Amino acid sequence: MNDSKIPVRYSKALFELALEKNVLDNVYEDMQLILAICSLKDVRQVIDNPVIPPKKRKEILNSLFPRKLEPLTGKFIDLVFEHGRESYFVSTVRDYINLTRKHRNIRQVTITTAVPVNAGVRENIASYITGDRKEKLEFIEQVDNSIVGGFILRVDDSYIDASVRSRLNKFKKEFSLAGYAEK
Repeated sequence: MNDSKIPVRYSKALFELALEKNVLDNVYEDMQLILAICSLKDVRQVIDNPVIPPKKRKEILNSLFPRKLEPLTGKFIDLVFEHGRESYFVSTVRDYINLTRKHRNIRQVTITTAVPVNAGVRENIASYITGDRKEKLEFIEQVDNSIVGGFILRVDDSYIDASVRSRLNKFKKEFSLAGYAEK
């Protein structure tokens, strides 16, 4: 089987079962938690380590969750590790999250600023993005001093870089092309 099809099939099966059992949102929350935990380098190394038996890797992963997971999520984790598909685990989790977002009409918005964003700015961004459409937004806010000012906005796959850093880099490039750069 094509390796790229494996996570898609597993995530689609989980999605359909969660929808059928009316636990879609609970599994979605679990998957977000799992993705956050599995994004840590040390956790990823444990999951991908073929020297550690799959049963032990599953136990280690389960011990990292701060709360009890939805039973369907637990059965999903068992299935993945029992069938030796742990290398596809994170991709499957990510695919499930994307399927749920699409089904629930949720858009992911990542805003990066030099200082934390207040609620008013967040509301303005939300109204700009959604307009009159009935969409839900999931905000991810990041603070990065290196952008100096302005913002970087990513909505799904669209990207707007209105940071001072990018403008300064653009001016620097233009000046160097024009022969005004320092040597």
